[in-house]
Amino acid sequence: MYNEVVRRVTLSGPSSLAPIIMKAVDIVRQTGKYHILVVITDGQITQESATVKAVVDASMVPLSIIAVGVGDGPWNILERFDTHLPYRKFDNFRFVDYQRTAAKTKYPDMAFALQAMMEIPDQYKRIKELGYLEKYQQRRQAKQKQNTSEGSRSPIPQCSTKESPVRFAEGLRHRSSNPL
Repeated sequence: MYNEVVRRVTLSGPSSLAPIIMKAVDIVRQTGKYHILVVITDGQITQESATVKAVVDASMVPLSIIAVGVGDGPWNILERFDTHLPYRKFDNFRFVDYQRTAAKTKYPDMAFALQAMMEIPDQYKRIKELGYLEKYQQRRQAKQKQNTSEGSRSPIPQCSTKESPVRFAEGLRHRSSNPL
């Protein structure tokens, strides 16, 4: 599928991840729900300090960031974000080089999904330990109570899923126990 889509996509650089990360942070703050941001990039990051600040700020909300590298990079900045970015409340950033991941396996889609989602269970666990989900749930409840007392009957929309991100990613890990 990637090979079909890539022919129709024009990549341009350099890139700044800060605006899209901050938009995702705003969405998480509005909804109070856990989100996963997937960013596809060619790797040449500009405004590195703004992107670092955005990733650090994103570690204060229930948000995981997955950066997917396509093309020929360079990947050194994104790899550093994945492994050596200090001041975050939790490790909220995962970088996956699509070509390197897909080239090593007979099943590139499964290998990519496994690599992309690999850190999600630990990130979600840390988000729960930090109390982020409860904090936003309390804010939603207070806002609903305020709206009800003011006569507004429009509840905040609730999103429901059958599987938690942790169960989904653990399922990927289980399926990946067979060599690709």
